[in-house]
Amino acid sequence: MKIAHLHWGFPPVIGGVESHLAMLGPELVKKECRVSLLTGSVGERPAEERYEGMYVRRTPAMDLNSLTPERIEEQFGDISREMARFIDDTDPDIIHAHNMHYFSPLHTDILNKIKLERKIPLVLTAHNVWPDNDRTWKEMNQRADIWDAVVAVSHYIKGEMVRAGYRGERITAVHHGIDLAKFGPCTGEDRERIRFLYPEFEGRRVIFHPARMNLEKGSHISVRALDIIRREFPDVLLVMAGTEKAVDWGSQHRKHVATIMGMIEEFGLKENIFVKFFPWQEMPLVYKAAEFCLSPSCFEEPFGIVMLESMASGRPVIVSRAGGMPEVISDGENGFIVKMSDANALAEKCLFLLKNPGTCSRMGEKGIEMVRAYWTKEKMTAATLEVYRNVLERKYKVSI
Repeated sequence: MKIAHLHWGFPPVIGGVESHLAMLGPELVKKECRVSLLTGSVGERPAEERYEGMYVRRTPAMDLNSLTPERIEEQFGDISREMARFIDDTDPDIIHAHNMHYFSPLHTDILNKIKLERKIPLVLTAHNVWPDNDRTWKEMNQRADIWDAVVAVSHYIKGEMVRAGYRGERITAVHHGIDLAKFGPCTGEDRERIRFLYPEFEGRRVIFHPARMNLEKGSHISVRALDIIRREFPDVLLVMAGTEKAVDWGSQHRKHVATIMGMIEEFGLKENIFVKFFPWQEMPLVYKAAEFCLSPSCFEEPFGIVMLESMASGRPVIVSRAGGMPEVISDGENGFIVKMSDANALAEKCLFLLKNPGTCSRMGEKGIEMVRAYWTKEKMTAATLEVYRNVLERKYKVSI
């Protein structure tokens, strides 16, 4: 089977969708699929490269960091030709777009034209949804019927897509999976590498906030909780992932980072916070350096792949009661669930884990057990392939 993926970002761009594609593509290759990806250009990275058997083409036509709605309209012809050339060159059986319902109506219209002209089915993975009052979201929902199948990353997202006008019978909820070869419990060798790469962690009680540093991901809530925690644990260190390489349309994340850094200064927390952009390949090691992780999202989180990364690393994770996260975290078993935007509740659970390291360790072991049972990359890939087969058999009467 030949699959052409399209998304705005791919490593070294960091994010949940990017991590998902970096797992799904190579796994599909292992299943004897021919996999290609059209994605946004990044700095000095080549326009064409291979990633674990997957062909990757980078182009400014998919670079949301430089494309505004006005520029997309101005460059419609060039974007259309670039996307059509990619499809012609890769000759896919399936076109699989990720979050193409989310930013650009014109990109979606181009895909629909390609679908109709070449009779190639379109699959969408909905990793996110917009608020009901968003103008672009309303416009994109008018195109709901162009998708032959929709993969929702959680049952929460499936419900939101149905509510927005997408046909429920076309939507399949497929949770993300995790690469257990990359994320796993900390070993003695790992501890030596941590001491070498991050001497700042030595002798500290490390808590990791792995999601990108912005207000939606609750970074400010983690900072407020830290202000409470340090009163009982002066040696605590909150590690926060920076956003040097992220899809940042309109520079919104940069504004969020400025706000969060201002809070750190205001509360006098510089000695208790370590902020760095961690290269994608180093992220597994940073999870292992922490005692537990935080994901206190302040919006209805579609899924939250950092939960799986934390659990696979043997680290409990404290999350908000938001979106799809309670589908993965069982309160008191593999982590805790707290009320959204409640820094006091977050601090309370952090203090409990810091005071009870044995319980923290047992919860981490439970997380590993649950990831292996339900959320591996192999299970995710098998479920995605089933979506492909179903749409080809139903829509185009092709048996794969």
